[in-house]
Amino acid sequence: MEVEVAIAISKCSESKKTFGIRFERTGPNQWEFTWAFAIKAESAKREGYDKTVIRGDILKGINYPGCPYCKSGGFFLCGCGKLNCWDGNKQIVTCAWCGNTAELSGAIEELTVTGDM
Repeated sequence: MEVEVAIAISKCSESKKTFGIRFERTGPNQWEFTWAFAIKAESAKREGYDKTVIRGDILKGINYPGCPYCKSGGFFLCGCGKLNCWDGNKQIVTCAWCGNTAELSGAIEELTVTGDM
């Protein structure tokens, strides 16, 4: 059986460096994020990682290593549509992509990563 995977691009909230997050489908409406790796924005765009769509429950895999730069084990989705690593504690966050600051609320139910990096 073939494993369905998707890669989405994120930025480190601390260093502002780009990295990829690997998601694996684990059920009909369920995904786990399982791996993270450093990648340059140009390479990510060339690979099409800026066009990822994931729908369903998104869970953290038990072996997820966290952000490759600051080791934060989670992520948040900014209103601008971009992912950022998240330490799991701060409720007021600033997006490394657009600079907006907001209070976190709710769970990510659909992840659509698009646009310029």
